[in-house]
Amino acid sequence: MDLKVGRSTLLDSNAVEYQWIRMMASEGCTRQVINASIQRCLGGDAQTADLLRKVATKQCSVNELLTTLESQHY
Repeated sequence: MDLKVGRSTLLDSNAVEYQWIRMMASEGCTRQVINASIQRCLGGDAQTADLLRKVATKQCSVNELLTTLESQHY
């Protein structure tokens, strides 16, 4: 499934999508629940969802996410 957010959103660390992911994490949602929510609402595969969660929670850089997406022909 294609990701439903564009590059400009992914590059904006204050994007509402990242804020939403951070909110779920701060509320104690598990990694699995967060990743499943990301896939359901924003699209993408399991790897993309996990990377989005990691970028939002500052566990990896947006460059890692973009590199992965570009290799999948995002």
